[in-house]
Amino acid sequence: KQWYQRRVAITAGIKGRVTDFKGSPMTGVTITVSGVSKTIKVRHPEGYFWRPLLKGTYNISASKPGYYPLSRRNIEVMENESTVVPFILIAKKPSQVRRKARRRKRSM
Repeated sequence: KQWYQRRVAITAGIKGRVTDFKGSPMTGVTITVSGVSKTIKVRHPEGYFWRPLLKGTYNISASKPGYYPLSRRNIEVMENESTVVPFILIAKKPSQVRRKARRRKRSM
């Protein structure tokens, strides 16, 4: 049974691509899955990611500094299948990013 659970974790999960609003691929994006302690970073130059998961329902988020985070709720992962979860992140206005950076520097 333990071997089977590992096999399911390898063949089932989420996959997708992260792009910006213009459709350009993004790297360095953090993908977070509810109930799973480890996050993943998108490293593929075309913005693709894959995260093995057991069968279940998850909330999945994508975030990167300088962009608004995006969450997808109630994503169902089926046994032996990869569920496609695309993300399109929208850049914050440069003035919003600068304000946040100044606040962080002041609090240090």
